[in-house]
Amino acid sequence: MRIAIIDDEKPARSELEFLIHEKDPQAEITGIASGEEALEILSKEPFDLFLIDINLGDISGTTLAATVRKLVPNAEIVFATAYNTYAEKAFEVGALSYLLKPYSAEKVGQMLDRYAQKKGQSSPEKAMPALAKIPVNMDKKIIMLDLQDIVFIETQNRMCIIHTRTGEYHDNATMNHFEAKLADKGFFRIQKSYLVNLAHVAEIYPWFNNSYCVKMDGYPKEALPVSRKQIKQLKELLSI
Repeated sequence: MRIAIIDDEKPARSELEFLIHEKDPQAEITGIASGEEALEILSKEPFDLFLIDINLGDISGTTLAATVRKLVPNAEIVFATAYNTYAEKAFEVGALSYLLKPYSAEKVGQMLDRYAQKKGQSSPEKAMPALAKIPVNMDKKIIMLDLQDIVFIETQNRMCIIHTRTGEYHDNATMNHFEAKLADKGFFRIQKSYLVNLAHVAEIYPWFNNSYCVKMDGYPKEALPVSRKQIKQLKELLSI
C-alpha cells in the first residue's frame, strides 16, 4: 500500500508515519510538506491512500482533497487534522475516515482496518500494483509507454499522436479511447482534439475571443487551445 501524508508540520508527519508502520511495516509512505508539492507529484506517483491535513498553509486541505478525488477517484482520502468541524467536507469528498490530532495508535489502526476491509470487499486482487504504463500500437508492435513521460495527446487525420518527453508515437485508437484509459491518471481533455497530462502543464494564458491556451513542458512552441466549457474545470484541477 502506498500512502501520502500531506501536512506542513514535519513532527505530525513523522508521528503518523510511525503509527502506521507499527500497524503495517510494509506500507510505503511519502511525506509531503505542502499542497503545492502534493499537486506536483499527484499524477507522477500512484498512491492508494491520502492522509490530508486541513490547514496546509498554501492550499486548503479540503480543496486539495477535492482535486485528489477528481484525479485519482479510486484512492481513499482521510482527513488527518486538529480540526473537528469539517465532517461535512469529508462527506462531500467521500472520505474514508477522519483522524484527529493528537493521533492515537488505536484510531490509526482502526483507519487502516477500515481501508483493508473496504478494499477487500471491492478489490480481491488488491495486491496487484496499478500499472503505470499504457499500451500503444505502432508499426505492428505494442509499445508500453510510461504515463509520466506522456506530455499530451492530440488527434489528427483519424489517428492519435502521443507526444512524450522523448518523442512521438502514433496509434489508430480514438481520443475517446485514451480519455477513458487516462481519466483517473491525471489527464484532462482540454478540447476535442487534445488530452493533456496535468503534471506537464507549464503555462495557461488568455487567447483569442476570451478563450485560453496552455503550453506544455518540452513543447514551448505549441499553444494548445482550451475550450470555453473546459476552462473552469481545468482551473479547478490546477487549483487556480
